[in-house]
Amino acid sequence: MRPNERAEIDGQAATWIERMNRPLQDSATAAAFDRWIADDPRHVESYARMAALWQSEGLERALAAIPSDLESRAPRICASGELSYGPVSELPHSPGLASGNKRRFFGGLAAALVALALSVPLALGLLAPETRYATLRGQDRIVALADGTTIHLGGDSELTARITPWSRTVRIKRGEAYFDVAHERIRRFTVDTGSALISVLGTAFDVNVMDGGNREVRVYRGLVSVEMGSGEWRLPAGSGLAISGTHVRSLDGVDGQYPGWIDGWIDAQDTALARLVDQLNRTSGKPVVLGDRAMGDLRVTGRFRLEARTEVLDTLAAIYDLTWREEESRIILTRSESPSD
Repeated sequence: MRPNERAEIDGQAATWIERMNRPLQDSATAAAFDRWIADDPRHVESYARMAALWQSEGLERALAAIPSDLESRAPRICASGELSYGPVSELPHSPGLASGNKRRFFGGLAAALVALALSVPLALGLLAPETRYATLRGQDRIVALADGTTIHLGGDSELTARITPWSRTVRIKRGEAYFDVAHERIRRFTVDTGSALISVLGTAFDVNVMDGGNREVRVYRGLVSVEMGSGEWRLPAGSGLAISGTHVRSLDGVDGQYPGWIDGWIDAQDTALARLVDQLNRTSGKPVVLGDRAMGDLRVTGRFRLEARTEVLDTLAAIYDLTWREEESRIILTRSESPSD
C-alpha cells in the first residue's frame, strides 16, 4: 500500500469512529458505514487500529505534545462520500465521547486521531517507546515482549521492538533471531529486515540477517508473508526463503519445532560456506575470515556443532582442500594452493 493511500484510509477510519460513536445514529449513516467497512479488508484493519489508538492510555500525553498547527488538517467526509480536510471547527462535536485534553485540543475524535497519525514519530515515542535488544559474540538471549511473543536472539545480533495498541513491529539490524509469535486476530506482527518485510498474526519462524544484504527466513509453525519490492511470498511451515540482493530462492528441509542453532548445531544443506562461517563467528569472540570472497560460494552439506570450531574447520579443510591458521585476533581459512598473506 502506498503511504498516501494508507493515510487516506486511516483518515476515513478515524472519521467513521467519530461518527459511529455519536449518541444518535440514522439509518443512512449506518448503511454508509456498512458499505465502507465491507468495501476493502484494509478498512477493517485501519478501523481496528484507530479504535485501539483512541482507547490507549498514552493518547492524552501524545495529544498534549502535538503542534497546534495540525488542527487545520482535520478530516471530514463530504456529501459525495470522499474524504477532505478542513479546520477542526467544521467537525461536529461529540459530547460525552471526547473528554479532557482530547476535547479541548481538537473538539472531535477524527481530528484527534488523524492529527496524531500525522505526528507518527512523536506519537509512537510517547505511546510505546522502541526497545533495543542485543547480544555479543558467543552470547544468546531470550526476550519476552509485552504481547506474549518470545524472541530468541543468537550471538552478535541486534534488533529493536515496539508494541503499540494497533501494531507489533521488530526491526532486525544484524544477526539471527527465532520468533515464537503470540497469536492475535487483528494486530499483525511484522519484522523489518531492511530489504524484506515479514508479516504474521501468530506463528514461529527464524530470521537470519547476514553481511552483503543476504537474508534467510525459515518457518516452523503457521504461515508467514514475506514482501520485497513488488513481490510477495506466502511460506507455510517447513519452508523458507533465501534473499540475496534482488535474487530469491526457496529453502526446503525446514524440520523440527525451532532452528538447530538454539541447541548449538547448524544443519547445512547445500549451504554457502559464507553462511556457515557467519554462524561460527556468532559463537566466539575470534572471527573466522575467508582468504578470498569466492570461497564463500562453496556449497556445504552436513551437521556441524557450532561450539566445536576446531573440528568444523578440520572437516572443511579435509573436504574442500582448504587450510586454516590461527592468529592473535582471527582465524584465516584459505585454499591450500593459494595461502593468504
